[in-house]
Parts: sequence; C-alpha cells; structure tokens
Amino acid sequence: MTPEQRDILRHSPGLGISKRPYRNHFCTGPGSSDYAHCEALVSAGLMVKRAGNQLSGGDDVYFVTEAGIEALK
Repeated sequence: MTPEQRDILRHSPGLGISKRPYRNHFCTGPGSSDYAHCEALVSAGLMVKRAGNQLSGGDDVYFVTEAGIEALK
C-alpha cells in the first residue's frame, strides 16, 4: 500500500480529523490524482466502488471495506 492509499483509507472514515470513524466515503473521478489510488484499493479488496450521482457531483463514491479497516491497524 502506498502512502497516498493509506491516506485515502484514513480520510474516508474521517480518521484524519477524528480518532473515531464518523463517515465512510471518498468521492473522486477520472482525471483526479486520487482516482488511480482508489481503483487500486478496490482491486485489493480494501474499498468498494459505487457509481456517482448528482449528490457526488457525478464522481464515483468509494467505501472502505472491513479488510481496509483491518489494513489500517
């Protein structure tokens, strides 16, 4: 896991701001520097991806899996 991927996994549940998770999502899309990292995390089973919608501005939405949470420990 790259440092950028670890940062995404920590940011998604809000662990960069709080000591306890309070959310579970990360929005990004093609052209973003985070997009390839999120796709790699999906391939590794550490995140899952849902198609974007109006609420996410059309960007895909990624969620940390239980395996992703364990990888942070």
